Amino acid sequence: MKISIKNMIVLVVVVAMALMTVVPSVFTVQTGEVVAVRQFGVVREAVHPGIHFRLWFIHSRERFDVRVREVDLDFATYSVDAQSVQGRVSIQYTLHPHAVVTVTEEFGRLEMLESRLHAMLLQEVQNVFALSPAMQLVENRAYLSQDIRIRLNSIADQFHVTITAVALEHLQFSTAFEYAVEQRLIAEQERDRALVFANQQLEVARLEAQAVTVRARADAEALEIMQQAWGDLGEAVREIMLRQLAIESWDGVLPQVVADGDFSLILDSLG
Repeated sequence: MKISIKNMIVLVVVVAMALMTVVPSVFTVQTGEVVAVRQFGVVREAVHPGIHFRLWFIHSRERFDVRVREVDLDFATYSVDAQSVQGRVSIQYTLHPHAVVTVTEEFGRLEMLESRLHAMLLQEVQNVFALSPAMQLVENRAYLSQDIRIRLNSIADQFHVTITAVALEHLQFSTAFEYAVEQRLIAEQERDRALVFANQQLEVARLEAQAVTVRARADAEALEIMQQAWGDLGEAVREIMLRQLAIESWDGVLPQVVADGDFSLILDSLG
């Protein structure tokens, strides 16, 4: 059976048309991607990673990257007390895979969504700094990234994204304000050192007072014991001890004036 040239041409044309129809209609969706499929310009579905077939002359495709994306935003604003603030914040986010159809209907392409998203993120970052005094921003610097993330989460759903990380990489105030902060820190350090020294002195004084109290109590107890002991001694023994105490306490110089009384206590003891 011979095939005529005419039939051969028809066959070639049919095969070529089939290839032209099938080949462009087969496409692959990579991991981390979601493809929105339009049918005659209307979004019909979202297809996920794998090999898919959609007639190219009926369907068009829009690819969306649903992996973690990152944007660095430079901002310049003023605090609530009119101090200039400049900085950079790094924001990571992901597009909701299940919202690709909605995103396509609302924004068209991923680039359009991100253009509006980044503008809103920048505005909200500036609002975080514009609603607080500069000194409060300095004191709470370690928590600013968290505060920014909380504020950004309030608008994330509008753009069908999830904020996964926020990092404040740079923060700078005016030179005059930076100097004022430095002087304040120096003053606080001096105050802290003075308080430590004062507390040390108070502790020394407390210990000394405690020692004086202990000594006074010991002297009182000793005096009480001595009084009791003197009361227990006989008259003759007390007389002897009095003479001995007088001798030990005398400086060897006789008084120039002697009042009425018995001076024989010392003289008798010397004799």
